Amino acid sequence: MTNREKEILELIKENPFITQDELAKQLNIARSSVAVHIANLIKKGYILGRGYIINKLDYVTVIGGANIDINGFPNKKLKLKDSNPGELKISPGGVGRNIAENLSRLNINTKLLTAIGNDIYGKKIIEHSKNIGIDISDSLILNDFSTSTYLAILDEKGDMAVGLSDMEICEKIDINYIKSKKNIIEKSKAVILDTNLPQKTIEYITKNINNTFIVDTVSTAKTVKILNILNYVHSIKPNIYEAEILSGIKIENKKDAEKAVRNIINKGVKRVFLTMGKDGILCADKNKTIYIKTPKIKVINATGAGDAFTAGIVLGYLNNYSLEKTAKISIAASAITLESEGANSEQLSKENIENKLKEMKL
Repeated sequence: MTNREKEILELIKENPFITQDELAKQLNIARSSVAVHIANLIKKGYILGRGYIINKLDYVTVIGGANIDINGFPNKKLKLKDSNPGELKISPGGVGRNIAENLSRLNINTKLLTAIGNDIYGKKIIEHSKNIGIDISDSLILNDFSTSTYLAILDEKGDMAVGLSDMEICEKIDINYIKSKKNIIEKSKAVILDTNLPQKTIEYITKNINNTFIVDTVSTAKTVKILNILNYVHSIKPNIYEAEILSGIKIENKKDAEKAVRNIINKGVKRVFLTMGKDGILCADKNKTIYIKTPKIKVINATGAGDAFTAGIVLGYLNNYSLEKTAKISIAASAITLESEGANSEQLSKENIENKLKEMKL
């Protein structure tokens, strides 16, 4: 949405019966220009046809990182400290942005609040977001920072061997910015946070905005940012190492894992989905702990599978699914992504999740 379109939409919200002549006069522009902007707002879905009916569709808000992914795939067994023949692929990425894309593919109206640079990569993210239906119109576009970039080298099995991220721009998603978007966030059906955000921002959002928060821990280094706000978190998806940080319990076996998830629940989290790779999923709420064994999956690219899992958690929450059903659809969403070359699968859909559940006999 352009700045002029935002101005017109705000005036219409204040007075749904305002005429195009009145809009033109208040904004000091030609009536014909107003007509063009209104037509664009209708095309983009912000106004529902004649009468200036504002589109108030339910939506979720994702707040987190957006970057460009550069993934390297070796042709043969990866040799460290050496040059490896292979293939490089560039695509939009970032945990928050990936989750937003997956939600959009699941037909969930999604707003993404992030920060990108006014550069070629930032423009690529904006264009891609528009094409797949993510509303990125309220995100920060900064002239003095470069869009985040993430470099991953995968091994011959499709697992990440090493990754390197340049995400300094995420520090600009600060409290002042969040305050300016507080109304949008509060009206969301759910809010999804990733820990690429500054710790102070995460704490401000969870403590000052009344909503349901689903958190993606991102990495062990960033998990520590949420230790003080677990009682505000509805759902969380840690791996074993992140769960150790959250619980303070060393996980060496399934019994340890059960103690860890119970500990996290006791700290106030409503639902925990502990992902243990080939060893399955351990999920818990205040009433029960469930272990789900996952079938063997052909992994083409492990990048982004966790983001698809988080999207499944959101889908489960919005549809009031049980703990077990939410875990299973999240596993299926993750499996579809694991079998894709990219961090996000074009095959992800509600229908294909149901098909994958049957295929995996979950």
